[in-house]
Amino acid sequence: MKIRKTQISKTDLINQYLPANYTECLQCNFSSIQKITADDIMVAFWTAPPKWVDSLFKLRDILVKPFGIQGGNKGNRQELEKSIRTGGTFKFMSIAAKSDEETILCANDKHLVMYLSIKIEELNESDKQVTVSTLVKFHNLLGRAYFFIIYPFHCIIVKTMLKSVLKKLKQ
Repeated sequence: MKIRKTQISKTDLINQYLPANYTECLQCNFSSIQKITADDIMVAFWTAPPKWVDSLFKLRDILVKPFGIQGGNKGNRQELEKSIRTGGTFKFMSIAAKSDEETILCANDKHLVMYLSIKIEELNESDKQVTVSTLVKFHNLLGRAYFFIIYPFHCIIVKTMLKSVLKKLKQ
């Protein structure tokens, strides 16, 4: 499964949140005869990360607490899944927009706002294309400093989590 960089399409829901201070759009093709939705991928993305990613998020939560930055999605994973599937809110994360093919999660804190879009397209009976787009808008200098520190991890984590999620969902 090869992940490639691409551009956000003007027809993607996430396009309405541009411009942003940081934009990343990754895409890959995969095969599965199962019906997989953008919600399925978004839920797995946030509720079933690889163990090392989960450990990194826990460390991040400890390190940012003194700065008043909210922690990750600790807590009830069923509530988080429900909020994703119904378009609701869980802690500081909410579903900003949804369509049949795309789900956009918004995480808004005092230092920045992040939008994560998952879009899935059926290419044929078994081949699918998934696009993961990330937009970040800084609210202040703390947001810029925070993102500067996490950026190298972000690049690795998103690709790793996407591969992990797709492998789990294809089973």
